[in-house]
Amino acid sequence: MAERGSSVKAQLLAEIDKAWADLNTFFAGLSEAQMTTLHDGQGWTVKDHLTHIAAWEESVIFFLHGRPRHEALGIEEPLFAKASFDEINAVIQRLRKDLSPSQAACQLQTTHARLMSLLQPLSDADLNQPLRHYLPSSPADDRRRAVDLIRDNTSGHFSEHLPWMRAIGQSD
Repeated sequence: MAERGSSVKAQLLAEIDKAWADLNTFFAGLSEAQMTTLHDGQGWTVKDHLTHIAAWEESVIFFLHGRPRHEALGIEEPLFAKASFDEINAVIQRLRKDLSPSQAACQLQTTHARLMSLLQPLSDADLNQPLRHYLPSSPADDRRRAVDLIRDNTSGHFSEHLPWMRAIGQSD
């Protein structure tokens, strides 16, 4: 929620910048081996988490362009519509498993830069639009605003995954 006197956009960008800096600080110091050999309880490496984050950020780019998010994820529409997040995320992981750590990091950086450039011209009014404004095929009963989807797939997502990635390094 935006603080009093603060715009929705300013608050969102500040949250994204902070969480992005924390994420980059963490993975910048990792070796390729640290990104690929240690696994969490779900079998994910740090690299898997980074490709996952990039995929969901790409889905926001598609959303802002009025394109179905499942296309960005590489997921068939029926699966995207009916599957759990765990099932969708397993497909995302499988599709990106062959990327090297440097490719994964580059993909994440590039995707994030593209998304941030799309957010720059948006106004508070744009960000407060319902999902259907950007993607008319969104469910009519989905009351989320664009800012909610963006936050969930950027700052919220980075902050969600960072402790899990940190825990991977502590599990050896």
